[in-house]
Amino acid sequence: MALTDLSLQRSYRSGRDTLLDDFYVPCLQESVKYDRAVGYFSSTLYQVVGLAFSDFVRRGGHMRLICSPALSPEDFAAMKEADEAGRRAQETVREDLERLLNHPEAVPATKLLATLIVSDIIEVRIAFADQPDGLFHDKLGIFEDPKGRRVTFTGSANETWRAWGYNHESFDAFCSWKNEPDLLRTRDHADSFREIWRGHEPGIRVAHLEEVTLAQLVTVADEDLEHAIEAVRSYQGTRLRQGQQRALMEHQQLVLDDWEGHNHRGVVNFATGAGKTLTAIEGVKRWTDAGGAAVVLVPGRDLHTQWIREVENELNGVQILPAGAGAPKSDWVQLLPLFTAPGNSPHSRRIVITTNHTFASDDFQRRLKAGDHLLIVADEMHRAGSKKVLPALEQTRCGATLGLSATFRRQFDEEGTNRLLEFFGPVLSPVIGLAEALMLGLLVPYDYRLHEVTLDDDEMKEYEQLTKRIGQLASRGQSVNDVDSPLQMLLIRRARVLKQARRKIPVAAEILRNEYRLGDRWLVYCDDLPQLKTLTQECLAADLPALEFYADMPSNRDAVIRSLAEYGGIVIAIRCLDEGIDIPVTDHALILASSTVEREYIQRRGRVLRRAHTTGKVSAEVHDLMLVDPLGGALTKSEALRALEFVRLARNPAARERLKAIVSLSKDPIELPDLIEDDESD
Repeated sequence: MALTDLSLQRSYRSGRDTLLDDFYVPCLQESVKYDRAVGYFSSTLYQVVGLAFSDFVRRGGHMRLICSPALSPEDFAAMKEADEAGRRAQETVREDLERLLNHPEAVPATKLLATLIVSDIIEVRIAFADQPDGLFHDKLGIFEDPKGRRVTFTGSANETWRAWGYNHESFDAFCSWKNEPDLLRTRDHADSFREIWRGHEPGIRVAHLEEVTLAQLVTVADEDLEHAIEAVRSYQGTRLRQGQQRALMEHQQLVLDDWEGHNHRGVVNFATGAGKTLTAIEGVKRWTDAGGAAVVLVPGRDLHTQWIREVENELNGVQILPAGAGAPKSDWVQLLPLFTAPGNSPHSRRIVITTNHTFASDDFQRRLKAGDHLLIVADEMHRAGSKKVLPALEQTRCGATLGLSATFRRQFDEEGTNRLLEFFGPVLSPVIGLAEALMLGLLVPYDYRLHEVTLDDDEMKEYEQLTKRIGQLASRGQSVNDVDSPLQMLLIRRARVLKQARRKIPVAAEILRNEYRLGDRWLVYCDDLPQLKTLTQECLAADLPALEFYADMPSNRDAVIRSLAEYGGIVIAIRCLDEGIDIPVTDHALILASSTVEREYIQRRGRVLRRAHTTGKVSAEVHDLMLVDPLGGALTKSEALRALEFVRLARNPAARERLKAIVSLSKDPIELPDLIEDDESD
């Protein structure tokens, strides 16, 4: 990988993009130089940089930072000369350092910053205007890779956590290799930074850190750089403690404020574990407090049960009408008009929780009391974009909407995504991606373990034959969207060859035999029931505590999850654990099979990264089986993309280097999308 391999946009904007996940972290991970001239800087950003910066440091990366101290108007009023402004600027830097060290949650990041400066990995210079009423407020960044290619950006974002994670920011990006105007622009940016760095920019004074400031940094710095990095990587969010009431965190408050500012319409785009459900329940509370009615849509049975439990825990005295997911139809048919009529209050609150399938039914639609008083909440909102559910939503008159999803875009269905956004409203700010969730301590840090698997000779022959026929049909213009087309049938057959590769079971069994320890809690994802049954038998034969989890299983699925939480073990599952289900006790994931749908593998990783106060989990491991060709390259582009996404924010850099080698050997065969899965029925 290099900067040229990144899929970078011309511009980035909060709400539309996740600034850290989509731009900052990928660029930093491919760079050896990073120059930044910025109005404000905060070491709290290094809660993220501790994850992304470690590879940068190990590659010999170097950063030059020009920033401005936060001088108050009173400071300027007291200054008669520029020299005094310079002295006050140095004092402000030292005061900021002391202030950060007085906040325990900021100490790991502050110590890392001090260590990087003392180690000459980061050079810092302080800039301030030579007029007392002026400010240095540039916003320029330059990433550079080992071959001298640059990505530069200019815009509103400061080098602070709030700017990259919370605020509404925008900036333009330029790539030196794309075209002549971009090349000239990146060179101009580099020249501008150099002039400021050398103190040649008119109207701006630039100073080195004084010896007293450097001495203070030395006392703060860690003697071992690796230890300082690991301290940030293993940072545990102090706000999440067992027994503490679930008050809204700042990002949840902010997104609800934005929702209200958009006339109670919008999409909450939070990573798994960042609190979408609690945010939505608070939104429901506010809406029903004012007399409105609320209907919550979920994709399937397990999430239906979970929502009922969460609402009962958070809203005292609430009356819930379950519809679908096995709830007696005679009950909800009779009570739905009453529950969806206006007239709620804090003391008498009624909420409907239904599945997508039931919501779209004629019986539900006929009895629903639609109108401006109605709030529609859709969890995993991309699933509400199916051909059955979306038309029912679009014909429902309501006064408020709230969509929830970590991955709201419907892959390979741009029209469906756009119609969903038209109904639910804009993506609300802030957007919380995986990097932000890790930094906030909402998720635990993780290691990524890549296991290479090859097809047998006959499987490889069949795969190549199918790929050739797929290419022929695709070149003739056959559409992948026709579910009954020969092309779609071939795609399904080829996907089955990959997911059912015979060597996956022995490799998975060996991983579990070697890695499982008493008290571990593993979640293993299989493709189908035969694969699940075979692996279960392999585990039981090796005296490993294996439990099965799948739809329509004869035993109690809740009992399986309770057993895993209390005793540990290995849960071997198929797709029913993918979306939204809380199983935070798991600390290991093993992926045998996954489709090309991005949200599926992102959600599977998210299942194992959630915090679990009952077990004291502090980290997690994700084991991934990846098919490679006879030359050692990735067999499919989709698996390579999944692995690259998983390794991007993992703690262990060795996996990233190995993956780069695999990708460099890949042939990149034709890869067309799987079908978007249908909704679960009741």
